[in-house]
Amino acid sequence: MKKIILSILTLLFLANCNNLQKKNVKNDSPQNFSVPEEAEKSQSATISYSKRNGCVFFDPDTSLCEIVLRDSESATRIIGTDNKIDDNEQYHFYSKKERETLTLSQYPGDFKNQISLFKVEFSDKASYNYKLLDIDTFRTEKGIKLGLTKNQIIERLGNCYLPVDSTKGYIELYYRIEQPEDSKTKLLENNNMPVYYAKYKLWNNKLEKFEFGFEYP
Repeated sequence: MKKIILSILTLLFLANCNNLQKKNVKNDSPQNFSVPEEAEKSQSATISYSKRNGCVFFDPDTSLCEIVLRDSESATRIIGTDNKIDDNEQYHFYSKKERETLTLSQYPGDFKNQISLFKVEFSDKASYNYKLLDIDTFRTEKGIKLGLTKNQIIERLGNCYLPVDSTKGYIELYYRIEQPEDSKTKLLENNNMPVYYAKYKLWNNKLEKFEFGFEYP
C-alpha cells in the first residue's frame, strides 16, 4: 500500500515540475517583451531584463529639426554661432511663441555645436529669455514630437522598448543600443560612442517630454 501511495505522489510531483518548466520557457521567450513588475521599478532593472530577452533596438532617431547628432555643421545652420553654453554644457532654445523648450547637450572636449543629446519638453510658465528658433514644433526625423500617443511612438520606433516607473496615468518608454548590438546601424561605431538611448515620458497617453542621443562616455 505504501509503495502505491509513494508512486502516485511521485507521478504528481513530476507532472507539476513539467508544467512549471513549460511556463518558464514561455515567459523567457524572446518574443515575449512583457516586463515583470519588479523590472519596472528602475532603469537598470529594465536594461537587465532587455538583455536577458534579446530585445535589440535597431532603428533609432539621429536628428531633430535637421540637427544631426555630433554634426556641428548641421547644428550651426539651425542655431547659429552666437550662443552661450551654460554651466552644464547645454544650449537652450524656445520654439515659436515659447511653446516648447529644446535643450542641446555638448559634451566636454567636443567642438562648439557638436550635439550629443537632445531634450524636448513643453515650456513652463516662467520665461528664461532663451533664444527663439524659427520652428513651430521640435520634431525628429521619424516624426516624434510632443503630444503623440504611446501607439504613435511605437509605430515610428518599434516595440523593442521597456517601461520605466510605469504607474497609473504615467509611463516612460525607454530604448537603448550599446556595443556590440549596433551591427545594423553602426551608429555607435561611426560616432565612437558607447551607448545610445531614448526616453519618452507620457502622462495620460500624451508625450510630454523626450530625450535621445549618446550617453557621456
